[in-house]
Amino acid sequence: FGAPKVTVRIETPAAQEAQVDFGYAGLMTDPDTGKARRAWAFIMTLSYSRHRFVRFVFRLDSATWLDCHQRAFEFFGGVPGTIILDNLKTGVAKPDIYDPTLHFAYADLERHYGFVADPAKVRSPKLKGKVERVVPVVRKHLLAGRSFKDICEANQRALSWCKDEIGKEVHGTTKRRPYPVFLEEEKPLLKSLPEEP
Repeated sequence: FGAPKVTVRIETPAAQEAQVDFGYAGLMTDPDTGKARRAWAFIMTLSYSRHRFVRFVFRLDSATWLDCHQRAFEFFGGVPGTIILDNLKTGVAKPDIYDPTLHFAYADLERHYGFVADPAKVRSPKLKGKVERVVPVVRKHLLAGRSFKDICEANQRALSWCKDEIGKEVHGTTKRRPYPVFLEEEKPLLKSLPEEP
């Protein structure tokens, strides 16, 4: 009673793991209609280097989920061995701590790209803390105080932010710069992209 909570940080070898999450990003302009819509940030963080991929979307459906993964793999130029994900319906049809059932389309993506999908325990965000912490960082550092013409401009800005800004700042936990670490130590170890997306 009264003792501080103990946190154990789990480090993984280069290219072994990535964590994914969706987080609410506020309102953004839809270029097709010119109207503001609720937008979400898809974030994939490589656990070793902490290099990340961010994409803003309007929908949380299966097609968007798969497209975001494909774009992340292309952005990284390869595929990590394992993806730690939430128990979203687009990824996990039936959550279970020992034997989860993946959504059929996500299972196809897993086989095609050669990664292992590992859903986190239900209602346990700390089990994928490397990406959970990035959601408020995206809101605070990428979105706060800025306005974008539309979601397309926000996505272009997110790509350069991941590489040239937050990717070159010293990470608070690793004390290293994510993007250079990714280029030197992690990218060569990622699984190759398949010939066909």
